[in-house]
Amino acid sequence: MNALLLVVVTMFASCLSPAQAASVTISDQNSSLKFTIDEPTSNLGVPNDPIQLPRTVEWTVDGRRILVYPSGPLTFIDVGHIHPDLHVAANQLHAQGPMLGFGTGATTGTVVGGVVYSVDGGAAGSGVSRISEKVDIHNKTGGAVSMSLAGMGYKPPQAALEVPDFTGLKVTGTTVTYFQGNAQTGSFTEPPFAPVTVRPVVSFSGFNPLLNQSFNLPAGAVLTMVTELKVENAPLLTVVWWVGLAIVLLVAAALVARKRRRPQG
Repeated sequence: MNALLLVVVTMFASCLSPAQAASVTISDQNSSLKFTIDEPTSNLGVPNDPIQLPRTVEWTVDGRRILVYPSGPLTFIDVGHIHPDLHVAANQLHAQGPMLGFGTGATTGTVVGGVVYSVDGGAAGSGVSRISEKVDIHNKTGGAVSMSLAGMGYKPPQAALEVPDFTGLKVTGTTVTYFQGNAQTGSFTEPPFAPVTVRPVVSFSGFNPLLNQSFNLPAGAVLTMVTELKVENAPLLTVVWWVGLAIVLLVAAALVARKRRRPQG
């Protein structure tokens, strides 16, 4: 992707209205996962029109909504195929399509991507749940393609986007990213075996720190990114500690304000 095209598609992706959206929901025990993409209303005059980019994942556990942002570069995949169940498990959904700027049809292109989301719930009322996102991006071109990596569950840097609320929750996660193959080879199981590069594993509590990392996907290679998020109710002592700290800070602020209002003499 040349620099001008990258600027154009980036501006386009940021300007599409997230208010217009289509979604698919999957569930398991006490949990559900709702994956939202754009409605098919935006056209760029390209073979893969209309453009439908991934927007949000809404993870609901025992009635508590937990907003999650999908990984990048998945957010630059124009979803032309999306569904739950069928050839994936009942608690999974599948979506795929070409990357912006590389589409030749609704699901075809010189750079294509796909994702499978899974939700594994716990017992009702437990507050325990797990979701995972497995993304594959295949560069079928003859040159490296530049992209930006962001792990599912990051804190959005854009002021206009809703910031997920983890109050009272313990959210932990792991992201593993690797790429394999080149223009001649692309398999682990059929010779000649593909080369593979595994990037450092990212483990975190709260928001995913993997955000805006520049990456070049080699010609013919497949990038795979797998993120797991787990949630449980925060320990009661932790909640009480934070509430107590908030009360102390409010009282201290009130005392300072009162002192400042006293007449000097």
